Amino acid sequence: MPPRGGLIRGGHPFVEIAVSSDGKTGTNYHALIDTGYSGFVSLPIVAASLLGLKAHTTSHYTLANGKQSEPIPHGHGFACVVGDPYVKGLIAFSQNVAAVVGVDFLTRCGHILMMSSTGVILLNEKEIEEALRKMAKDIQAHQVKNTA
Repeated sequence: MPPRGGLIRGGHPFVEIAVSSDGKTGTNYHALIDTGYSGFVSLPIVAASLLGLKAHTTSHYTLANGKQSEPIPHGHGFACVVGDPYVKGLIAFSQNVAAVVGVDFLTRCGHILMMSSTGVILLNEKEIEEALRKMAKDIQAHQVKNTA
């Protein structure tokens, strides 16, 4: 799977995602990547409603100021980086005006996040782990050859 890219806008990382109620067809959103958010995806209430997502539970979050949030409704849905297969997760219905992806999204989708001053790169973690194992094996073989 090729690396996926995103933008830095106003000092914040964004990536294009697709969100779906059925894992087949969905709507694309320009989503903020929030590594301080442990959740999967957060969508504005109106966007969640238009997708046909239904709230099944609520939860509270500890905010950056240490306070508890009001109850946030959540529903089952699917999301992915545009071009990747959908992954199932809990989608929060929030008062935010934009889509947000959290750490659960990155881990469920199997992505490693890299950021630079000019952009965002999401790499496939299995491919990176495989490449690192191969490099370690090649280094070990080279060291054994040089000591023989």
